[in-house]
Amino acid sequence: MLGVKKTKRVQGKRWRVLVAEDDPAGRNLIKLVLTKMRIEDVVIVNDGLAAWQEIEKAETSFDLVISDWNMPMATGLELLEQMREEDIKIPFLMITGRGLMESAVEAKMYDVTAFMPKPYSPQHLMQKINVLLNSKL
Repeated sequence: MLGVKKTKRVQGKRWRVLVAEDDPAGRNLIKLVLTKMRIEDVVIVNDGLAAWQEIEKAETSFDLVISDWNMPMATGLELLEQMREEDIKIPFLMITGRGLMESAVEAKMYDVTAFMPKPYSPQHLMQKINVLLNSKL
């Protein structure tokens, strides 16, 4: 479906991913890609504030955060800023429809791990996620 091939999970590793995306279509696309990648431990929220609450209450740390930039309650940049101020070094993939250069410079100040400009393909998202998770090994 959508040209996304299933990939094998790293032997014995169960990835845990937090997704903050307020757009239902965006959430569905990300969830589809994660499912195709056999990543089953996924928490999906609608905004940065809810994402921060998930990080705070998590008994097991997340391996990756995927966040939209523009969301209600708290933006992806505010989430990233809070995480880095609390010395949380989880890889962070920022998805944005904003001007890439200005956004990249702003988010780099808070040690964003990677960027994904909208619109994006499922294949491109899968590649980014693979790179970010494999860098944790």
